[in-house]
Order: sequence, then C-alpha cells, then structure tokens
Amino acid sequence: MACVKPNGELTTAALEVLASLAAPATDQEVAAAVSRPVHQARAILRELIKIDLAVRDGDLYRITPAGRTRLGG
Repeated sequence: MACVKPNGELTTAALEVLASLAAPATDQEVAAAVSRPVHQARAILRELIKIDLAVRDGDLYRITPAGRTRLGG
C-alpha cells in the first residue's frame, strides 16, 4: 500500500493515519481511529516511518515534527 502519490502528495489513507497520531497510539488504536484493518494500518505506519513522518517507540507510534509539518501544523 503506497503512502505517497507519484506527485509527492500523501494518500488520503496516509493522511488519516498520520492525523490519528496527534497523541501516541498503538497500531490497533490507529486502525480503529481510521476504520481500517490492523494489517493495513501497520503497513501505512511502516511506510510513514520510512519517510520519517512517524516513529515507533515500543508499542506506540508517534508523529514526527516533519509529520506535523506535512499535516500543515
């Protein structure tokens, strides 16, 4: 599941997952927040980590400063 469109913009799913990280959350909490199966949420989270928009800290995922900037805040 690609998170970045060919034009460099984040997909709607990636933006939803990123926005769900306003507070640190587990993959299951993220999945519930965006109404997606856990395996899809995990795939998106892995891609967001690869592009430095999110980080994993134990069982919790957090948005990075770059992720906040990408969301416009």
